[in-house]
Amino acid sequence: MKDLYFCSCDTNGGIYHYNLIGTKLEFCEKTELDRPMYMVIEDNKAYVILREIESETNFGGILNFDIDDNGALVNPSEITSTKGVVPCHLTVVDNVPFVVNYISGNLAKIPEKTVTHCGKGPHPTRQTAPHTHFVTYMPDKKHLLCVDLGLDTIFCYDKNLNQVSTAKVPMGHGARHLTFSKDNKLLYCVNELASTVSVFRVEGTNFTLLDTYEALPDFHDKNTAAAIRICEDYLYISNRGANTITKFKISGEKLELISNFDCGGEGPRDFDIVDGLFFCTNEQTNDVTILREKGNSLELIEKIPMADPLCVVIR
Repeated sequence: MKDLYFCSCDTNGGIYHYNLIGTKLEFCEKTELDRPMYMVIEDNKAYVILREIESETNFGGILNFDIDDNGALVNPSEITSTKGVVPCHLTVVDNVPFVVNYISGNLAKIPEKTVTHCGKGPHPTRQTAPHTHFVTYMPDKKHLLCVDLGLDTIFCYDKNLNQVSTAKVPMGHGARHLTFSKDNKLLYCVNELASTVSVFRVEGTNFTLLDTYEALPDFHDKNTAAAIRICEDYLYISNRGANTITKFKISGEKLELISNFDCGGEGPRDFDIVDGLFFCTNEQTNDVTILREKGNSLELIEKIPMADPLCVVIR
């Protein structure tokens, strides 16, 4: 049995907790919160960012919960500021949260320090300013990677937010989220604006761009790529517009496009995979779809209504 948590980014939303039993989700409880954007679990604590807690500054908020033996979120901390507008992602290193604030274009080490990016990219509406979108720690847990969609750039920082290095995806592609290969020798970046995946070779804190791959070569309507995951020898990304999950085969340092699967909803902002099941949060149709890979498609097993689902976390 596994615990699954979904962030419902609604004024009457919160964190929905389910148990996964076989292929079925069993509802446990809902933790009421105002517009949670993202959640991570680290050292048996759940850290959650909220879209807005300060009306004067429009800054977001962050709090944490203990997780009890039944997977429930308990003992909430006080809510503190994320030091920026529209926090959208976070990571935690040694019990210290790091948050990216999309509109402010900054990375915040809570509560003591922020760094704000400068510049713009070529896209006429989406890259008029920096837009930090993702942060994660590197495998050594001594460095952080921060992705800026507005600048097409991956920034590497130490834990005191001193810049160490940078890497670029192709101009205008709009870097969004990252994942490492299983051996940590490659870094994959899903690019929102171009619906592509860039592959980097990792050498310490230096990153060499090897190639960039199209996810939707035959789709010509508007699309924005979103989440990226690795499962076994395959890499998957979600596509909002095409409303699919793209499957690539990982072959050494190269990717091979295998197929695009219907995700069962519209606006798949996040998804994750466990025990052969896909759990997809569809922001535009206000539902979570549970799917299973079957041949060249994803078979829809169940659809759960949920207001503005943005994030799924599996424990």
